[in-house]
Amino acid sequence: FFSSFSSKARGVAVLINRNSPFHFSSQSTDPAGRFIIIHSRWGSRPITFASLYAPNVDDPLAVQNFFLKLSQYPSPWVIGGDFNCPLDTVMDRSSSTLVAQTHMAKTILFSMVEYSLTDIWRHLHPKAREYSHYSHAHKSFSRIDFLLISSSLTHRVKNCILLPRYISDHSPVCVQLEAPENYQGPYRWRLDPQLLTREESMGEIKSVIQEFFHFNHSPSSPPDMIWEALKATIRGKIIALSSTNKKSFQQQMVSLEQELSGAETELYKNNSEENRERVASLQHDLNVLSSSKAERALLRTRSRFYAQGDKASKLLAWQLRREEADRYIPSIKLPDDDVSFSPGAINGAFRSYYSSLYSTQLGGVGWKRSMLSFLDGVEIPKLSGDQGEQLGAPLSLTEIREAVDSLALCKFPGSI
Repeated sequence: FFSSFSSKARGVAVLINRNSPFHFSSQSTDPAGRFIIIHSRWGSRPITFASLYAPNVDDPLAVQNFFLKLSQYPSPWVIGGDFNCPLDTVMDRSSSTLVAQTHMAKTILFSMVEYSLTDIWRHLHPKAREYSHYSHAHKSFSRIDFLLISSSLTHRVKNCILLPRYISDHSPVCVQLEAPENYQGPYRWRLDPQLLTREESMGEIKSVIQEFFHFNHSPSSPPDMIWEALKATIRGKIIALSSTNKKSFQQQMVSLEQELSGAETELYKNNSEENRERVASLQHDLNVLSSSKAERALLRTRSRFYAQGDKASKLLAWQLRREEADRYIPSIKLPDDDVSFSPGAINGAFRSYYSSLYSTQLGGVGWKRSMLSFLDGVEIPKLSGDQGEQLGAPLSLTEIREAVDSLALCKFPGSI
């Protein structure tokens, strides 16, 4: 899913793995290519994904329009993108020069409170200083790429990290969420076509074929059985080759990413020409590996197109959603002073508190004697004999007529 402008200046996209339990419902795009919102179901749970590319000037109205459009879709929300402004001018900037907070940053922070959103990286790293963008013009770092998620999802977050920069001048933000339901689709094996372009792989496959016919040349065996056995043998060899190549590729990627991460950390501390060249060299090596990975992915990609569905745009729905965000309790401090974000622990804490609050602390004969002595000292008013007879007397027609006449016009019993 994507939204692009007429030029190459702007554009956003949301990519979904085709093997995931994703079911598209509706979408909303910006004609200027600033944002895209995808409402869907993940398994049986509703969820809304959004990608935002904020203006590189202080334009709070653009961000406000995005959040107004987002509020038309049900939560939980997962929002990612380039917000083009640090939310914390001290923690999210490498420069020691003090600057004022932009109006756009204030609008984002206000919307996060209004819609109960959490900057999940900062939530997990409250005192860390890492940056997602390097400005070559100012030779400084800043964290302007964020993942904002609904507070109701914070307990499902396992990890959130900033990955090394090697394709663009922005670092990817990676969050690992625990799926609410365990979905594992059927495994479907597919041949990696790049194996057929490597001479060493083709040589090993040919060797396996020759070895197979050397041990399976009995004329008594049916040809169809030999053919099926040969296919299974070749498939096993190809799977082994693919697994070996995949492990080798992943080891190279992980090794280079670790080196790049360490080099960027050194660059944060010492922004020297030598450190910048080392980072650029590692970024180039990672970019080459990433390009080969993209080539393999393009060979296996299948595009799917979805029609735009109905969008909820009720003012009452907006108001109710804001009230839900205000009432939502994302965390609670337990009796042992630990802070828990688990809904089960939060519900258990409330259940324990109110059970203790409304349970009696007294019991036995002493409690009953104390209650009776309290009631003995209370003067309970009593009706006189005449008052009791008057209340118990049957209703007269005059009293009924007076009661009916006192009712408001055009009303009936049970109406307000």
